[in-house]
Amino acid sequence: MPPDPPATDPIWTPDRRLRIFVSSTLRELAEERAAVRRAIARLHLTPVMFELGARPHPPRELYRAYLEQSEVFLGIYAASYGWVAPGEEVSGLEDEYLLSGDRPKLIYVKDVEDRQPRLAELLQRLEADDRAAYKPFSNARQLTGLVADDLAVLLTERFTTARGGSARAAGTEQDAPAELEPGRLPVSPTPIVGRGRELRQVTALLRDEAARLVTLVGPGGIGKTRLALEIAATLAADPHADLDGVFFVDLTPVTDPGLVVERIAATLGVRREGQHDLVPLLVDRLRAKRVLVVLDNAEQVVGAAPALAELLAASPAIALLVTSRIRLKLRNERTVPLAPLAVPGDDVQSGQVDRFDAVKLFVERARQVRPGFALTPANAQAVAGLCRRLDGIPLAIELAAAQLRVLSPQALLERMGRHLDHDLDLAADVVDVPARQRTLRATIDWSHSLLAESERTLLARLSVFTQSWTLEAAEAVGVVDGDLDVLETLSSLVSQSLVSAVDLTAEPDLADADEPRFTLLGAVRAYARERLDERGERDATLTRLTTYLRGFVMTAGQGLAGPDNRRWTREVDRRFEEIRTTMQHAVEVDDAESVVALAAPLFSYWWTRGLMTTMSGLSEAAAALPSAERLAPLPAALLLWSRGMFRVSQGHAAEASPYLTRLRELSDGVDPRLHAFALAGLGMVELASDPVEADRLLDEAVGTLRTLGDDWGLAFVLSIRGQLALSGDRAADAAAIHTEALAAADRIDDDHLRALLQDLLGMDRLAAEDVAGARASFVAAVEIHRRLLDQEGSSYCIDGLGAVALALQRPEAAARLFGAAEHARQLVGVSVWPGLQALRGYVLGQAEAALGSAVFERVRREGALLSLEQALSLALASTEADGQAGS
Repeated sequence: MPPDPPATDPIWTPDRRLRIFVSSTLRELAEERAAVRRAIARLHLTPVMFELGARPHPPRELYRAYLEQSEVFLGIYAASYGWVAPGEEVSGLEDEYLLSGDRPKLIYVKDVEDRQPRLAELLQRLEADDRAAYKPFSNARQLTGLVADDLAVLLTERFTTARGGSARAAGTEQDAPAELEPGRLPVSPTPIVGRGRELRQVTALLRDEAARLVTLVGPGGIGKTRLALEIAATLAADPHADLDGVFFVDLTPVTDPGLVVERIAATLGVRREGQHDLVPLLVDRLRAKRVLVVLDNAEQVVGAAPALAELLAASPAIALLVTSRIRLKLRNERTVPLAPLAVPGDDVQSGQVDRFDAVKLFVERARQVRPGFALTPANAQAVAGLCRRLDGIPLAIELAAAQLRVLSPQALLERMGRHLDHDLDLAADVVDVPARQRTLRATIDWSHSLLAESERTLLARLSVFTQSWTLEAAEAVGVVDGDLDVLETLSSLVSQSLVSAVDLTAEPDLADADEPRFTLLGAVRAYARERLDERGERDATLTRLTTYLRGFVMTAGQGLAGPDNRRWTREVDRRFEEIRTTMQHAVEVDDAESVVALAAPLFSYWWTRGLMTTMSGLSEAAAALPSAERLAPLPAALLLWSRGMFRVSQGHAAEASPYLTRLRELSDGVDPRLHAFALAGLGMVELASDPVEADRLLDEAVGTLRTLGDDWGLAFVLSIRGQLALSGDRAADAAAIHTEALAAADRIDDDHLRALLQDLLGMDRLAAEDVAGARASFVAAVEIHRRLLDQEGSSYCIDGLGAVALALQRPEAAARLFGAAEHARQLVGVSVWPGLQALRGYVLGQAEAALGSAVFERVRREGALLSLEQALSLALASTEADGQAGS
């Protein structure tokens, strides 16, 4: 073997750039070591790693020499303490740490279940070392981001000034053209989450010189600055961008537009000389150079736009990346709006919420204040709820996540309550963001202070909307005696990003909207509502909203009963929250007439959307108001209709009788359609007790509806009349009636009625012992129920297929389906329609007799645990006629 070289021999690393010594076990953390090496290399720094050097040196002298030539110590630890060499008291892993001295230390500890005791002891000392940054990680990908960001911060804080700017990376000095100051980019202490599409879009525009002015537009807290810095850092490190410098100009303290160019010049190291204009000086300094200037928070100095245009025209070497609530409105400006991060909907399962960027951001920030925090089945829905509550706004999410040092996600969600800022100071302990962003309220307040009085007025009034709205709605609600121009003022609010124009192409539910729609982010809305209360305009504004919605509901009620019902259903969907909250307000201010006017015309909507229980409660609240005693005959009749039919839908037919009887009296000769519905409702009440009277009442109602040409009402009442025939063992008559009703439903293309009638035809055919025909009807209904996801309608279909399974001698499958159907009805608070109760009781009795009571109840409870889709799939599989279906 060759002799060992002298200990004084230098051991050189590949170059003399800033060197990062990486300490870890070789085999256990091979993947993580590779990831860290890549992260360091991407920052144009040098990773100093044991296996990269020459091996003639004894190991301890080798890593000592490496450490002596390194500026930063980076340690990665997992479970193993490492090998203790003969004659040594500690492992090489601990020895490397002991030799690191006063160097800055970045310590990363992998989450593992079993850790060797000596390593656990070492980590305790490392965590207590005030010269070390100590962070947990779960995988190599997460570690990569942590290392890149921490090194960027460390470089910014400690090394860039001393070293003269050798690295072109986020947080480091940028190589600058001659006679210009080195560019410096602030560094966020946290990695960016999401925004990949916008990052790629803007970097491509600026890299390829497709644009020289790009403006990131969005409200405060949406992440404009963070994204701009990521874009700048990406371009600074990209040799293909061919930039000679990247500069960051914070315009927050600048209120005079005339000072913007001067601030740019000062950042680039160009001073005003004599009376010369600064633009020619900048152009001269930038000759034959290409630089990117980030102008942050430009909204309060948009008056500088002409000067910026002059600068761009005079110097093809400069490109501007601007963040602002409003665009600069310059020629060739490329505007990139920023939307909130994607949030999981109410229906997203716990195991899927981690796919959404808002949740990813929350978890990432949570781990900074609570190391080891993880998304679990126990907290996933609370985290999802928080992200929804905060509208996916990055700043709000980051500030909220900071509270996890003292609160669980569920406790935080409960503490936030109905108001973002009343019970929870989201900005506690946040000191490294601008003062105006320390709370979401401060951010919005700062933006609000820049508005003209007419803009403040309209913004406050628009806060009564809870969903998106049209220009027509804004005009109806936002104007008092012509005190402002809504079109002009709304346009200004949109341009300043306080009101958002909805991207109809990106919203499937709005794909068919024929006019632009607008909305407020939840945080902005909450703030604007406080301003509305301060102005003393809340009740008056809500009264205007009520008047507008009453007109809409009257038109929508007619549309829901016709062939354009699908479009009108979507229109009501878009205004549902407005309608519901307006009804609640009407109750609060003793306005029974408005509650009735908003509820009664939309009966078919409440029914098909499974909202009967909710609307029943509001109707009862309206009936208890003093103003209900003063209702005119028609509103009084409509209130009776609502109270009676809601009781019928909930299985309380006997309780409905007095209301429907009084309704028949009030509506006779006043409103033929309402009178027909009163007769139909009474017919439903009499189904069980007096079938003959029920038949007479339903026949009269059907005759009136035929005369009126009301296909929706005809199909609905014929469905009940057919149930009466079915309960009287007249299966053929029932099928004929339901076939006529199905034709009426087809004429108006109403899927809910069509599905209901297919279910009823299936029951008719079962009663006629046509099992195959029955199943065919139910299968046709299943496809519609799946599309509509209607709980109540699906329950009849599942019940019917359960009866088919029973007919096929599969009682266990039948019992399971009966349990699933009961559960579906319970979810929406409805009972079996009176005309079907006897039939359902009969088939349940048959199944119980076949299985025995104990088994029947057990299996039925199992069925109640099924989701709607699971139940529908099981219903189809359990009724296959080829004998292959299991029970």
